[in-house]
Amino acid sequence: MEARQGGRRPPNPKPTGWAARILAPLALVAAAAAIVFVVTGSLSSSDDPDNGRDGRRQASPGCRPDAEQAVEDGFYVIELGEDLSVVAARTCIPIERLMRLNENLDPQLIQVGSCVDLRFEGCKALAEGN
Repeated sequence: MEARQGGRRPPNPKPTGWAARILAPLALVAAAAAIVFVVTGSLSSSDDPDNGRDGRRQASPGCRPDAEQAVEDGFYVIELGEDLSVVAARTCIPIERLMRLNENLDPQLIQVGSCVDLRFEGCKALAEGN
């Protein structure tokens, strides 16, 4: 029977197999590539598939907006009894996109006369009187 030093087992040897030597660096490279891919994808807002060349939203197939002038102007002014779901339905723009374009607009506190951007800085045209 072998004698142990102080009743302890000898430490486990370090992994020396080919898997540990090759897969660990590959996993590190894959993780770095994934991070770069996610960051660059989130920074490129000009590649938004909903936008045309001039930044205007392209029409959804099969949807005909009631508020065509608002869509062309790039903004929508809230009227009595309307909320973002009404704006989305009348302009054929998904609520998620309206929320992204209007980050400072609280849908629970929307008031008559509030301006909703239908494209980037659409309400700016209203403020400038264009």
